[in-house]
Amino acid sequence: MKIRKIQPQDRAGLKALLNAQEHFKPEEIKIALELIDIVLNHPIQEDYIIRIAEGPAGEILGYICHGKAPLTDAAYDIYWIVVHPAFWNQGLGSSLLRQAEADVRRHCARLLLIETSSKPPYEAPRAFYRKHGYHEQARILDYYAVGDHKLIFGKTFTP
Repeated sequence: MKIRKIQPQDRAGLKALLNAQEHFKPEEIKIALELIDIVLNHPIQEDYIIRIAEGPAGEILGYICHGKAPLTDAAYDIYWIVVHPAFWNQGLGSSLLRQAEADVRRHCARLLLIETSSKPPYEAPRAFYRKHGYHEQARILDYYAVGDHKLIFGKTFTP
């Protein structure tokens, strides 16, 4: 497995990867594809960085999308981290997260945030974030829907 920058021919594989996630709603997939299209259609933009986890046959196994939070001096967001379910628990997500952390550290980041849902299908991602040193920074009750809270996890970096 190697991690590389996104390429135009990756869009179809990324769409298939997003559709393979049983817990993603159609509107979530739509938003993820919008960010992918921004990166592909505007290569000089600096708001979003997408890294691809590629298998030995060139297949897309996962991806991560991150970028600097607007109007901050050195805070960054992870917008999406997705691994094909057939490859969960094999270290791909950890490799993608480490790549994003290395990317933001090169830009002297002081904070990296990830938001997620409080619903039970999102417990595995929450456990993954905690395992990698992210701590719950905020909880916004009933954000996505009544009973579905927005959880924001974060990790701080020292310069």
